[in-house]
Amino acid sequence: MNHQNIFDLEISGPVICISCSDDGNKIAVGDRNGNLTLVNRNGEQIWGKKIDEGIHGISILKNGGNVICGGKDCKLKMLNSLGNVEWEQTIGKSIWSLYADTEGQFIIVGTGDSIAMFTEKGLQLWEYTTNRAMVGVGASQHGNLIMGCGDEYLYCLDNEGNLIWEKQHSDSLWDVSTGQDGETIFIGGWDCKVQALNKEGENSWDFMTEGYVRAVVPLPDGGVLAGSHDNKIYHLSNNGDLLEKFETNGEITCISTSQQMDFAVAGSGNRILAFNMDTNAKPIPIEENIPEPLIEENTTTEINNTVQEETEPMFGFGMFDEPMPDTSGILSESEENKNEYSKNTISESGISNTNSPYTNYYAEKPELSEGGEFKEFASEMVKGDVKNYLRLGNAAWYEKRLERAAEHYKRATEIDSKEPRAWLNLAICNYHVALKRNPEDIEGAVQCAMGPLEMAKEKGGEGYITANKTLAYFASQLGIIEEKS
Repeated sequence: MNHQNIFDLEISGPVICISCSDDGNKIAVGDRNGNLTLVNRNGEQIWGKKIDEGIHGISILKNGGNVICGGKDCKLKMLNSLGNVEWEQTIGKSIWSLYADTEGQFIIVGTGDSIAMFTEKGLQLWEYTTNRAMVGVGASQHGNLIMGCGDEYLYCLDNEGNLIWEKQHSDSLWDVSTGQDGETIFIGGWDCKVQALNKEGENSWDFMTEGYVRAVVPLPDGGVLAGSHDNKIYHLSNNGDLLEKFETNGEITCISTSQQMDFAVAGSGNRILAFNMDTNAKPIPIEENIPEPLIEENTTTEINNTVQEETEPMFGFGMFDEPMPDTSGILSESEENKNEYSKNTISESGISNTNSPYTNYYAEKPELSEGGEFKEFASEMVKGDVKNYLRLGNAAWYEKRLERAAEHYKRATEIDSKEPRAWLNLAICNYHVALKRNPEDIEGAVQCAMGPLEMAKEKGGEGYITANKTLAYFASQLGIIEEKS
């Protein structure tokens, strides 16, 4: 079911957080460049303010009279309806997520290593240490149940900051919220599911999307609105039935809705999108998705010898629309192709790499000296190990097992430190593993990748185009973070 946008507004920076007033007439938006923007229901800007650094948490109170925000500048702020700061508190830690009671009675903040509660004036009441970044926080209407998530862990606290329970999930979590009565908890993350839990943390139902679930917002009727990296917003009932699906043509980073459930807003890239919701929506059939077959680690992939014109692997179509591992130039299994490898290298994907920067490297024969026959055999075995570990890494990557892929690529660098693809793929895996744990810490993710990427450039030389593109991409990401107005 497609819905016509009420508005599609482009702003100066990537949208990280968004909050809609109860009546839907005001929308507060925080972006990665540190801009706070307030718009009305028609997408017209009311005012805009520059905050010191990126805004990672935002909440608009009641009907838009005040806005609370926090981010990487380690400050918690409240602004009035004119955009003027009413109070500001320095908390000494970067704020990664934020929830505020719509009446302004309390504020919950997720930091780089804790969950904390603050008063309506920004005074800290308590802090619970988690030792991991809390990328999502939520609370029941009266704050009796407080939730936080980071990495694979989900925390449930009472209103005094005492741990009720802690659970580890199978994969990274990106957002958590609770129903107003605290009886239902919603989570979303890397496993592409919207999950509903009871207050004891036990699973009630789950709904599978086609992408990583970045945001979950509870609805007054017990349902949930969820935003996914599959470019869709899902409106689900309290039983997990699909009521509406909104196409956005962009990966969703955050969502919010009016109290009447007639209006929804979302952030996607540099865009703010708004949609009308159907308050009388009925369950609709779920489209059947046929998953692509997974590549098992012990499965040998038959090489397609069809020659294509393109000589570089696909770039820029990975997770988060970012770089993918380099799968070009994998050695042929066939003995008869070994002597011809330097002339026509065929990748696993069937791409001919006649200009591959590694062609001469793999075509080189070891010098024959004492025990030369054995040395040549041993050398070929080492090359074969590199090839196998690259293939295992590629298979794990496509199955979204990033940590496992990184292990294979790291092993490839240990077997042959001159192999540039191993270093490049390890760099890209490190980047995505870091983003998987904290999707907003782009600067930290780039830092995790830079060491192996520099090695890839050194080993691959100036002609290694994919490494150059990856470095340029990372530089652009850091440019976004460091951009000043």
